[in-house]
Amino acid sequence: MKKIFIAAALLFAGISTAFAGNDRPITLDKLPAAAQTFLKSHFAELTLAYAVEDPKFIGSEYEVIYTDRTEVEFDSDGAWTSVGSRYAAVPADIVPEQIKSYVAQTFPNQQVRKIERKRYSWEVELSNGLEIEFDKQFNVTDIDD
Repeated sequence: MKKIFIAAALLFAGISTAFAGNDRPITLDKLPAAAQTFLKSHFAELTLAYAVEDPKFIGSEYEVIYTDRTEVEFDSDGAWTSVGSRYAAVPADIVPEQIKSYVAQTFPNQQVRKIERKRYSWEVELSNGLEIEFDKQFNVTDIDD
């Protein structure tokens, strides 16, 4: 039994290693349709630096980087998971109204520079470096500087 467990662990480690760091450059037309539409509607004026596909055990994840250091990440279905900009606010219409309202009231004069959409939470980073995490009902669960 112990040998089977060790063999299974080695097989899993081998598979994980085979997929790790396996990013490959792609063109924007190779992205899922939803990702292409999102980029065209929010970042059409930016110049593409590069895009990569990161194959996973099931599906792929995608990352698009623009020359102004804006980064957009997508899941295998083409839904955005993270949008970040080094020098400007993320597009206001992708930030949920509850988060916009909280930031405007609690941290006036700050911009949302990064937003991550996770399975059970949202996380934003403000222009002053403050990170705020919200649950799915948009209650603040953590603030970190």
